[in-house]
Amino acid sequence: METLLAESDVLSLHVPLTDKTHHIIGRDALAKMKPGAILVNTARGGLVDTAALIEALRRGRLGGAALDVLEAESVITEEAELLSSRYDVDTLRQVVQSTALLRLPNVIITPHNAFNSQEACQRIIETTLDNIHAWLMGEPKNVVNA
Repeated sequence: METLLAESDVLSLHVPLTDKTHHIIGRDALAKMKPGAILVNTARGGLVDTAALIEALRRGRLGGAALDVLEAESVITEEAELLSSRYDVDTLRQVVQSTALLRLPNVIITPHNAFNSQEACQRIIETTLDNIHAWLMGEPKNVVNA
């Protein structure tokens, strides 16, 4: 990992989010990265410590970041919801940090389109048809609002 961080021009993350990988890219890892390197995260938002990333980008330690996942993405569904719901301070901080990332000139954020593969779309169609069939048989499946 030390060599990877120190020598990579581009670091692209492709690991699941677990207790062990949470914030795998934090202040320490970012400090060890090659100056001017680019961080790409298309895996899970929680792999990267957003506050540390913002700091590294603002100080010019990193050349940039390309992200299609954000640490607070599960919270950022509708801005109006943030005003009417109760969130803890850490969650709100993550939302503000994500907004700060959007404004940095050396950051690209795109939608996460993992579900858009042919295989994923086929599974969605099959699940939908299975749900309709089950409902017609009087045995609903995957009920959201029981």
